[in-house]
Amino acid sequence: PILDALRNPELVRELGFDSAEAMFSIFIPNTYEFYSEITAEDLVRRLKVESDKFWATEEHQRGLERCGLTPLEVMTLASIVHEETNATSEMARIAGVYMNRLHKDMLLQADPTVKYALGDPTIKRILKRHLEVDSPYNTYKYAGLPPAPINVPPKACIDAVLEPESHKYIYFCASPAFDGTHRFAVTYSEHLKNARKFQRALTARNKAKAAAK
Repeated sequence: PILDALRNPELVRELGFDSAEAMFSIFIPNTYEFYSEITAEDLVRRLKVESDKFWATEEHQRGLERCGLTPLEVMTLASIVHEETNATSEMARIAGVYMNRLHKDMLLQADPTVKYALGDPTIKRILKRHLEVDSPYNTYKYAGLPPAPINVPPKACIDAVLEPESHKYIYFCASPAFDGTHRFAVTYSEHLKNARKFQRALTARNKAKAAAK
């Protein structure tokens, strides 16, 4: 019923959104109290009210001014950051990478958005053939942020986008330490070196696993 309410065209218009997908930006992680008999439509309306309250605070208004994004855009970028890392310590750095790309009018080239466009969360690695999918969520084809969040990001990711780390990094790839962190680079040549280190480490790791069987 909640999904039906979120996709209800009349409710979408009532709450001021252009699409049902954008409605998912109202989900701010928090604890809320509802009466058990509340309708799905009224629950969505209540979540919109709570979302508006969240963004109306002085702290979050300052954050929006600082990053230059709308609440919908913040939630969308935060959802990408959420897919990119579980390491809270580097969320603001990754947010900074994407902000740098936006400021340079570069394609975001965010793998998680391609996976979302394909509708297959089981994909482990984005391949060249995956990049051909024609979808506004394919950030390898279409410039700027995708039209809506690709998940419900935690508050840590929202905070990271509202206050991204200031740096010159444009690229990042997984660390060869396989600890869930990333290596960051300013230039593409530096990024390629990091990528090769990761690939060598991955190859060695796979060989070790095969030999152990």
